[in-house]
Amino acid sequence: MSTTKSFFPPMPKTGINFPDSPLLQASLEHSRKYTNLSTVNHCLRSASFAFLLSRRHPALKVLDLDMELIVYSALMHDLGWSPDQEFISADKRFEVDGANLARQFLVESPLKSTEWNKHRLQLSWDAIALHATPSIAFHKEPEVLALALGISADFLSRDPPFTQLITDEEHREIVEAFPRVNFTQNFVDIMCRLCREKPETTFDNMVGGFGCVYGTDGKGTGKEEFAKKLNDSLAANVFSGSLARCAAVEDREQRS
Repeated sequence: MSTTKSFFPPMPKTGINFPDSPLLQASLEHSRKYTNLSTVNHCLRSASFAFLLSRRHPALKVLDLDMELIVYSALMHDLGWSPDQEFISADKRFEVDGANLARQFLVESPLKSTEWNKHRLQLSWDAIALHATPSIAFHKEPEVLALALGISADFLSRDPPFTQLITDEEHREIVEAFPRVNFTQNFVDIMCRLCREKPETTFDNMVGGFGCVYGTDGKGTGKEEFAKKLNDSLAANVFSGSLARCAAVEDREQRS
């Protein structure tokens, strides 16, 4: 990649200086096309925090990370939030939609280098698909961890442990470069829209909790009904009948 130009503004306090890349430029425009400014700025902040944390986090700072992969994945990670019904699936979690769409863009893009082999494609897919599941992402490859940390930092950067890794001044510089643009409300609205439009995809991830708290319209409407559907979908309830039958078989085995 060229090191002479960047689509990021200068950020001297954090020292973030992403080089320009036709692929990254195109991915940013793709994200802008299918999401909104609030989401795009969240992706840019997440890329910035991931870059910063890759030099600070104890598990990452000694490693030679694939920064192009991390930045690409950050810019594309919320394509699954798109309201375009023809662009996203009707039956997949938003993280899987985003991972599939990002991989499709890479496969079809004439801008990617020959270094985007099968392993890098899969690593980017994993980073996006697992970004909202830190209990897994934090134990995957360092690029997957870096992206999950960067995205988490955009929500939690003023809370431990991020307060030990990101100064107030650095946080301010990143947020001023990519303003939040009412991101908090935008995020809640998107989570509730997913609960409303494809609820089955929200029962096994963090999204369903928003339907229980905010309802399917963000104002509390239908939250009790949604909570019941989510509870009914829990594995312990879904498999309770089968488990009872298996237990009966095991009981007969013990008595025979």
